[in-house]
Amino acid sequence: MPYKCNEMVSKIPILVMAACCLSCGRTAKTPAKNDSSVLDPLVARPELTLVFSGDVMQHLPQVEAARLPDGSFDYASCFRYIRPFWESADFAIVNLETTLAEKGPYSGYPRFASPKALAAALKEAGVDVAVLANNHCCDRGASGIRTTVRTLDSLRMLHAGVYVDSASARRPLILEKEGFRVALLNATYGTNGLPVPKGMVVHQTDTVCLEEQLRSARRDSATHIVLFVHWGEEYRRSPNEEQRRLAAWCRRQGIDAVVGSHPHVAQPVDTSARVVWSLGNFVSNQRKRYQDGGLNVRLRLSFSRKPTIESLPHWVWRPTEGGRRRYYVVPAYVSGPEVGMDSLTNLAFVRALEDNRAIAGAVDEAVL
Repeated sequence: MPYKCNEMVSKIPILVMAACCLSCGRTAKTPAKNDSSVLDPLVARPELTLVFSGDVMQHLPQVEAARLPDGSFDYASCFRYIRPFWESADFAIVNLETTLAEKGPYSGYPRFASPKALAAALKEAGVDVAVLANNHCCDRGASGIRTTVRTLDSLRMLHAGVYVDSASARRPLILEKEGFRVALLNATYGTNGLPVPKGMVVHQTDTVCLEEQLRSARRDSATHIVLFVHWGEEYRRSPNEEQRRLAAWCRRQGIDAVVGSHPHVAQPVDTSARVVWSLGNFVSNQRKRYQDGGLNVRLRLSFSRKPTIESLPHWVWRPTEGGRRRYYVVPAYVSGPEVGMDSLTNLAFVRALEDNRAIAGAVDEAVL
């Protein structure tokens, strides 16, 4: 029987559950980070932590900053300071808002194509999952989708939201660890008017198809369901009515938490409804106020209480070192002067953190 919900045609939005990227199976089983102890498999853990970071952008100045004299690329330093936060979680998840390319020419806005070394650096720094359903996922057509998926698979990095065929899009991605089975959904409001390549699937925000995927997740014994959704209006620091309608629908369906991206600025965190309206930019070359940083969040899941959310603001620091521009993601638990910021730069860092704390609202700040 054809999988009609997932076969996209132009102007028909679809939102369905994300499927596991690994060719070896549909369920991600990952050992606990920083924990070598062996637990009784019959005893469920009291808590599972997921951390989410926002839009991983790659404007051309970022690509050039990562380029080495031999033509290779090095992104490791970019994630140096945020790495402990990712590694502290059971699963770390980012929005990869670019396609990956085998080789140049690479491109920035409006159609992104970035070196594969970016994904390798994210994986090395502790990222477990890249969500792919966003408005730039079709920027390089079928070859961009194939290369992105193939690269992530080669790194054994999970991904969701975009698929090379409808068969791989049928079942949800399940993040499994010691009794928890978290179904991770990912969807986008659109693809900037670009067609989805024939035979491929991009999950879009359609509640009819979402209902189908919720049923699939529950048949697959999901203990929790989380949606990472690309929605909202760019550069608006509050949710719009469309976001509110979809979030309300998710609550009625029993989805445990909703995490948003796309506006490129942070939006509030609603702890009672468990909605992060927008994480904002994670890393980019955008330097205007509110666009030069954003939020990360830690979601704590339990079998005995409702999920809880903590926020962690960060700023993108762009020093020049050895004649090269650098891009460092610097979270709030780092001291600016201790990592080499001068007094004026530290003031900008502190202001960005306070901006995003104010936007997030009364949310406990995540610590290591």
